[in-house]
Amino acid sequence: MISKTEILERDILRVFRYACRQDRLDIAEFMLAALEKLDGEHARSTVRNRPLIDSYRVLIEPRDS
Repeated sequence: MISKTEILERDILRVFRYACRQDRLDIAEFMLAALEKLDGEHARSTVRNRPLIDSYRVLIEPRDS
């Protein structure tokens, strides 16, 4: 079962990605800080399914100009 925190993290990740696509880096930075805060509040064993890690992947992907 998915926890409310996991749902919140996924929603924040969605907004983060949208902000990046819209070149709203100020909003993206705010969303990233929220993901970092939520991630730090609970330990996880799998790296693959963490929204914070997904957001870092978005940052290193090449962007179309």
